[in-house]
Amino acid sequence: MRSAFFLEGSAGSLFCTGFLHPPETGQRRKFLIIPPFAEEMNKSRHVLAALAAAIGEAGHDVLMPDLFGTGDSAGDFSQATLGIWRTDLDAVIERLGAGDELELIGLRAGALLAADTATRHPSKTLTLLHPVHEGRQQLTQMLRLRLAGSLTSGGEQETMAQLKGRLAAGECLEIAGYGLPGQLAGDLETLSLKQQLPSHVGCVNWVEVAREAERPLMPASQGIVEAWGESGVSVNSSVVACDQFWATQEIARCSGLIEETMRRLLA
Repeated sequence: MRSAFFLEGSAGSLFCTGFLHPPETGQRRKFLIIPPFAEEMNKSRHVLAALAAAIGEAGHDVLMPDLFGTGDSAGDFSQATLGIWRTDLDAVIERLGAGDELELIGLRAGALLAADTATRHPSKTLTLLHPVHEGRQQLTQMLRLRLAGSLTSGGEQETMAQLKGRLAAGECLEIAGYGLPGQLAGDLETLSLKQQLPSHVGCVNWVEVAREAERPLMPASQGIVEAWGESGVSVNSSVVACDQFWATQEIARCSGLIEETMRRLLA
């Protein structure tokens, strides 16, 4: 049954969408989808909603929250912290009733949060969709938007070092309509797939998009996959042909990503 509701989080109400089936329908798998944030969240919402629908229509429970300060949930992005988001995700997992049967899916920066969640909750599967490898990578991308905006507006010229210094001092920087707080920036820098070994996950899937499906994983991605393999974590990796819908000007569909993700999950 399609669901949309507000759930009480640690800092305010969380808007959640997905599919929750009646208990009498029998045993079901429990999926949590973690979206990216800022403008990437807006650009990717339709694809993740379609993925949630595919999971729900296959007879499983799935929830996708707007974390505190994002989407339709309470708060402003400038008030968000990693600690609040972790507590939010804990609340959604409890509402999902996953127990030890949790299955995590994350897109882009949401994949970083999914891997972080897998270190705190027993998980059957972890599916990373074109993941951001490190939080500092996401932070740098956001700061480049700020620098580009300053150039095009003719405003005061800033440097990357200056912006990082202001964040480290606790300032909140306006970036493409979002207030990036210094604490969240520091929190993001602590997240790294290289350091978040999913050693307690039953199955790990890594799916990337490219113009041609025959292409291998990006070299940096392959390096992480190989490092995990050397540590005993086997990863099922694949590449699908699709535009990077989270960054396109126009709404871009990516049915191939949904089909490949479902194939991996239901194999």
